[in-house]
Amino acid sequence: MDLEMTGSAETTILKIKGNWTIERSGELKPALLEALGKSERIVLDLEKVAAVDISALQLFCSAHRASLRLGKHLTFLEQKSEPLKRMVRDAGLVRTIGCNKNPNRNCLWTGDWTA
Repeated sequence: MDLEMTGSAETTILKIKGNWTIERSGELKPALLEALGKSERIVLDLEKVAAVDISALQLFCSAHRASLRLGKHLTFLEQKSEPLKRMVRDAGLVRTIGCNKNPNRNCLWTGDWTA
């Protein structure tokens, strides 16, 4: 299975594997919403993502903004797949300063996105 959710009321880990392009965005959005509804802390494990496009990155960003509105914390697991890193760089999303919508100034796209 390409989506696997585990965890507790405190932390949910959503493991996302395989290809996540526009054709599958209809599957990804409800999984992200479910994870946001389950826990205070959501960790996205993207280590086994084989392909990703801008639609998935937009959904991750939207989920992060939703987590801020809900007073929750959404992050990526430290290990990320090379195709994901490449797409984040190619899309120009890498940031050195966090999102201005977040009072803590953190952002999914800060950090090390190099190969």
